[in-house]
Amino acid sequence: MTYGHRFLTGLFVIALACGTAAADGFIVPVERPEPVPFRGSWAVKYHHVDIKVRDQVASVSIDQAFVNTGSGMIEVEYYFPVPPHAAIDSMTLLVDGKEFTAKLLKAEEARKIYENTVRRLKDPALLEYAGYGLYKTSAFPLQPGKPARVHVTYKDVCGKDRDLVEVWYPLNTEKFSAKPLESVRVEVDIKSEADITAVYSPTHDLDVQRKAPRHVLAAYEAENTLPVTDFQVFYKVGNEDVGATLISHQPEEGEDGYFLLLVSPNPRGEAKAVPKDVAVVLDHSSSMRTDDKIDQAKDAVRYVLENLNADDRFTVVAYSDGVESLFDGLVGASTRNVQEAVDKLDAIDARGGTDIHSALQCAMESLQTDKDADRPAYVLFLTDGVPTIGNVKEADILADTIEANARKARVFTFGVGYEPNVRLLDKLAKDNAGRSDYAKPKEPIKTKIASLYNKIKNPVMTNLSVQIHGVTLRQTYPRELGDLFDGDQILMVGRYSMDFGAKRVVNADGSMPAQLVVKGMYQGEERAFEYGIGLRGPGRDIRFAFVEKLWAARRIGFLLDQIQLNGKSEEVVDEIIRLSMEYGIMTPYTSFLADETTELSRGDELRARGLREADGLSDIAGRDAQMHAVNRKMMSEAERVAPTAPRPTAGGRPGVPGGGMMGWEDAAAYDAAEADGEKAAEAPETSVEGVRQFQTQAAYRRGKLWVAANAADLDPEEDEDEIKDVERYSEEYFEIVRENTAGENQILASQQTDEELLIVLRGQAYRFR
Repeated sequence: MTYGHRFLTGLFVIALACGTAAADGFIVPVERPEPVPFRGSWAVKYHHVDIKVRDQVASVSIDQAFVNTGSGMIEVEYYFPVPPHAAIDSMTLLVDGKEFTAKLLKAEEARKIYENTVRRLKDPALLEYAGYGLYKTSAFPLQPGKPARVHVTYKDVCGKDRDLVEVWYPLNTEKFSAKPLESVRVEVDIKSEADITAVYSPTHDLDVQRKAPRHVLAAYEAENTLPVTDFQVFYKVGNEDVGATLISHQPEEGEDGYFLLLVSPNPRGEAKAVPKDVAVVLDHSSSMRTDDKIDQAKDAVRYVLENLNADDRFTVVAYSDGVESLFDGLVGASTRNVQEAVDKLDAIDARGGTDIHSALQCAMESLQTDKDADRPAYVLFLTDGVPTIGNVKEADILADTIEANARKARVFTFGVGYEPNVRLLDKLAKDNAGRSDYAKPKEPIKTKIASLYNKIKNPVMTNLSVQIHGVTLRQTYPRELGDLFDGDQILMVGRYSMDFGAKRVVNADGSMPAQLVVKGMYQGEERAFEYGIGLRGPGRDIRFAFVEKLWAARRIGFLLDQIQLNGKSEEVVDEIIRLSMEYGIMTPYTSFLADETTELSRGDELRARGLREADGLSDIAGRDAQMHAVNRKMMSEAERVAPTAPRPTAGGRPGVPGGGMMGWEDAAAYDAAEADGEKAAEAPETSVEGVRQFQTQAAYRRGKLWVAANAADLDPEEDEDEIKDVERYSEEYFEIVRENTAGENQILASQQTDEELLIVLRGQAYRFR
């Protein structure tokens, strides 16, 4: 898949008498006797995009409004940057109903325009687009203060790699807007001649609606926002029973590659859901009376029971200081049995202590009704407290549960309120191939449990495993693929290397052919599905660098789990700090990296601060413990890692781009979110001043100096002899720009007036002044 096969969009280039304005891109003012700032007085009202994909051919329609905030009439030009090798078969620009034609400038001619503009305006922002071609229209007038509506349409061909199709649209250019856009919407309507299985965006949260097996609508919509990340969607086409695809990225020759695996069931639903066994374990101790938790919990259990499939079996275990199974083992999910369980639930009240050990033993014993059952088994375990009755030792509860779990049931734990033993619940879930989740006080319990149950309602394939012939996979997250459910999608990331002595064949596009194998129980028997894939070789293409960053986020989550479960260690803390620094993935435990007083080159200081921050991760109960649990869950289950938008400042000048912080910054922010109803469960991505994120690495502010992650071990004073100073906008500067990758030029393009940048390029450290 080539970079030129991405979707394209128009960029407005507007010259203002008292500044400049732009929409859908960056500003390049026309030549004037007096200097004109690159970012001036301009605002984008809205940006709406409709993309129709019909068997890989895209028809793109852009509706956008932007405002000349100056005081006089202006002449504007329309610029349309064209990525290398792109082939647009038609393009139309309409401004207030009048059509304008455009002239195509090839990449070399366009590069001169970009470089000359950077020199003239003393602003490197256009360097990010060095190497692009350019469409340019004739000038046309704009009225001051009057929003201008622009409609652009064009057709292009989406890139395709085997059965994987990429849809791409450059929203990133809107980051130059002086203030947030009132509305941003991108809708992708996909129809294919084959079934559409996986649909995945590494950049945006999508609302995906499956209209038919071969028709999907995917939409992103936001208000009052500054888009800073290009819109990217991948979808897989194929008619196999289980679809799987692998996206890979190898940064350098001789290094490990990184992969993202997507596994999805066929949307036709022809594969019958596998009958399952479910044990619901309900805490009704006296503390469950608070905030009506017992009523919410019973509503949640009722929802699960009433949504069992006809061939499922179930039981309910209610516990406090005693344990009661509502049935003698598993029973069928008949209307009569479900109603009997509901009636018994209604009679349960909240009283007594909390015997977690006995409750889990009873649940596991209930699942042994049919020891040889080949159907999957699930335990939904709910508690609002710590064990107080019976065997209360964590180690015994964990070990005895594993020993009793002969069915290998997946255990999903739910902690309600701030009192549960987070470490115990997390480890129960991880030791039994499940997942833990938490509800804060007053947060709807039913919503959480219903959301999980809807995902696991219809198993299609269970006990999945993956391998690639001739390739070693390592550091994969999650560590186990688990089960595949109807309407759901499994996402796994990891590292890979070619096995020693394995035969290496290179395709024409530089990728290495390989065979991906996904195994598991399908329709009651062991099945292996095989897929031909291509592992990308090393290169300068950064389109798939998100795979590496996504892997880093999930690995950080895994390492945070290790601290919580096993205690902190220097080795683990060092790795968390290294990953956070390299990729700019800030967490509440590494936010000190953004502190300008932190010496990035002092490894001993970073380790000491990291160890101090890690102290709180081992909390087992309370508000902070649950906050930490939410942080770890967000990291270990991350599906995308995107940079945050630059924040505009007064006068129309964009502020410094911030680095995204994964998780909750502090307990106060965690508590404040409770006022947001059901959304209180969602941890917002906060922003960290002093950090800039890019596709390939991050940069950190130290006074007026920004330090790229690959130069973090350099001390600007002590290592001065290793650093080469280069004046910005000099001929040497542009020679370096021409040698850079697109990712390296992204970093140079972020440098603001009166800032310096320290970065290592091709083995040489440079300080751009």
